[in-house]
Amino acid sequence: MPRYVKIGTIAALGVALLVVAIGFYRERSKASFRLKGEHAQLSKDVVAEVNGYERLETDNGIKKYYIKADHAKTFSDNHQELQNVYVETYGEESELTNKMFAESAIYIPEADKNFTVYLKNKVNIETGDNLKVATEELVYTRSNEVAEASEAITFERDNIKGKSNGAVVNVKEKRLDLLRDVEIEAFDSPELAKSGVRYAKVNSGSAIFDQAVGKVAFNDGSVINITSTADNVARSTEIRSSRATGAFEPDAGNSPKLNKFELFDNVRIISTEAGKSPTNIESGYALYDRAADQFELKSGAHIATVASDKNTDIRGNEIMFAQTAHKVSVTGNAEITQGTDQLKGNSITADLYDGNKVKEAVIRGDATARQNGAERTMVISAPELNASFAESGSMKLATAIGASNVELIPADAKAYSRVTMASARGIGLSFRGEGLLEAMRTDGRTTINLSVPNDRPDAANKRLTADVVRTTFGANGKDISKAEAVGNAELYVEPLNSGVQNYRTTVNAPRFDCEFFPSGNNAKLCIGGKKAKAVRVPTVKADDRGEQTLTADQLTAKFSEASKDVEILDANGAAKFVELDRNAIAKQMIFSQADQTVRLRGGEPTVWDSRARAKANEIDWDTAKNKSFLRGGVSTTYYSRKQMKDSTPFGASDKPVFATAEEAEFDHAAEKATYSRNARAWQDNNYVRGDQLVIEQAKGLLTVNGNVQSLLYNARLKQRGKESSVPVSAAAASMVYDRNGRILRYRTNVDIRQGTDRITAGSADVFLSETNEVAKTVAETNVVITQPGRRATGDWAQYTASDEAAIIRGNPATVNDAENGAMQSGELTVFLRENRVLSETKTKQNTSARTRTVYKTKPNL
Repeated sequence: MPRYVKIGTIAALGVALLVVAIGFYRERSKASFRLKGEHAQLSKDVVAEVNGYERLETDNGIKKYYIKADHAKTFSDNHQELQNVYVETYGEESELTNKMFAESAIYIPEADKNFTVYLKNKVNIETGDNLKVATEELVYTRSNEVAEASEAITFERDNIKGKSNGAVVNVKEKRLDLLRDVEIEAFDSPELAKSGVRYAKVNSGSAIFDQAVGKVAFNDGSVINITSTADNVARSTEIRSSRATGAFEPDAGNSPKLNKFELFDNVRIISTEAGKSPTNIESGYALYDRAADQFELKSGAHIATVASDKNTDIRGNEIMFAQTAHKVSVTGNAEITQGTDQLKGNSITADLYDGNKVKEAVIRGDATARQNGAERTMVISAPELNASFAESGSMKLATAIGASNVELIPADAKAYSRVTMASARGIGLSFRGEGLLEAMRTDGRTTINLSVPNDRPDAANKRLTADVVRTTFGANGKDISKAEAVGNAELYVEPLNSGVQNYRTTVNAPRFDCEFFPSGNNAKLCIGGKKAKAVRVPTVKADDRGEQTLTADQLTAKFSEASKDVEILDANGAAKFVELDRNAIAKQMIFSQADQTVRLRGGEPTVWDSRARAKANEIDWDTAKNKSFLRGGVSTTYYSRKQMKDSTPFGASDKPVFATAEEAEFDHAAEKATYSRNARAWQDNNYVRGDQLVIEQAKGLLTVNGNVQSLLYNARLKQRGKESSVPVSAAAASMVYDRNGRILRYRTNVDIRQGTDRITAGSADVFLSETNEVAKTVAETNVVITQPGRRATGDWAQYTASDEAAIIRGNPATVNDAENGAMQSGELTVFLRENRVLSETKTKQNTSARTRTVYKTKPNL
């Protein structure tokens, strides 16, 4: 066989093999298209093949679509297989809406100039609004302008890129449905997109990109990562939720940006500033504005950050959180906890430091601020509360507006009083250092309560009320050092237990200045000035105890550190005390709780009741024992002898009785008065004096001891035919008046004088009539009766006023007369006005017989 024939045969065989191979490849490629059910039985009968294929479909001169391919094969059912295909579709006005590219395609014509095209291998779609989609296989249906991809796709539009497994491109509705494993990236500019520098990356199970409304809906779990450099601060934010929506917003001539994200269900956000601790955010719903770097959180919102070893915890029904602007607004059960401090209210608006620590906060609606410490807890509450904090997180200032309260609650109730302050219009607090309380100032009617544990019988709470109260704290910030209460101030001390010595005390003054013990928040003293008034009400009722009222120009209350009750109450300047019918005045009065004594000093101290009045340089009133002690210039006025229960021998029952001494002691319960050192009592011209004078009204006794001198009663004398009443003076070492017998008992060195008559004796009992005149006098021991020119002696004598006769007994009894000589007998009767002496002597033989001797003297002319 010739060589050229052999070569031709080989060439023909190669061509045949090539044709078979190409046909096999084309059949295999056709079979690899994923055709819809209605296209599963396409014809296999080729009717034409064209290279450089083009087709423009129009309707009344309006473009519908254009197809171009390097090679086209047409089958008997009019479908085509295209290679290196390019497809354009147009809108109603012939405007270009889509461009599609692929290495291979199956074109299936449909009625009304519609078609379906299956694109495969390096498929690209460009929509009229700049959406670009790339995949390996896609189905486009002209009738609804929907492109479907079941494999991995990538897409981009303006500054957005993304990918997913499977997608549906709805060109007409401008919507891209991303079916699985979605990832979307957003860039600030095309240049940054080329560099891969994104500001947001979103991953989700599926997504819907709705270009018409400028939103992307992320479903089946979403993770959004956002990076920003606002204010030259690098921050990364990771946002997780069950579903989310991203919104595009115009950007001043640039392409719209994905600036807002709306997040639903199980929202979890971690925002981290470079080099700092992350901020963790949780909520049921969130709206994130990237341009403002702001989160709107709802349904159980919670923000937590750790900075400088202090936690900042923000909770509420809704939270508006502007990260870059460092602001937060919380509404509904609002709560911010920062370290040990806590803010709560219906709403909170706050400016923040870096690290989200609170800088300034405004709390409204049931507002509270709580500062918790190892030794005490402080709680501020008001309708509105403004608070500012140092960058360290410690509170600097707090202003409570409206009806406000502050509580200082000690951890150790035994060591510290519980302090409660309430104000009608507001309270201002200032702090020093690490949140140490420095001062409090109130606006409007204010009440401070100091509550103590009930661990003592005399334990007492205190309440201070005024129009304005200023409170200053010690250097440690936990102990009150002083308090100023200005305007209608009231101090109230309430014992926790009832007791005989426990009184409820109320002190009123225009203002109080209080000092406190170094620790414990316990008042040390309170000074009330300008016409102060104290009222003490007994906790146990008794007949001799009543409400006590103490007034003065200034009142100072000193407190016991142990019991916290009033220890000393000092009234200075025009002081006055009233209890039941008992009264007292002095320049200064000092009440001591220890001995229950009121001490009156200066300004002529005076005490009085319904029966008597007493003055002295000093008066001590023991209210517990119901006794009074008077010293220096004691002067007493009993309003009448009758009110003294007739315990004195003065004549008039309705006239006052006066008593003076250097010292006196009154036992009010026993109705006993003891006057000492130059004691004297008198009524009109009647008096008694001695070293000591004791009046016992209940017993009806008057006792005088030491250097007794008295002019207490009168004696009726008949001289020269005339009857007269003369006062009787008496002196003795002691004297006792007994109301029951109307007896005056003089003892030791008794010396009684009436007119020119005189009796001296060791003792004498004087019996008074109802008219306070002597009825009888009985004298004993060394009795001496003298008259002008006459002297009688004996061991015992009895003077009877009715007959003006004196019976004298002695061993013997004697009478000496200057003119008539002397006479003696066992018993002599001297008739003082008749100049007669009757002698009566008993005989030895008959003891009942008597010897009578009549001794006549010259008449007393």
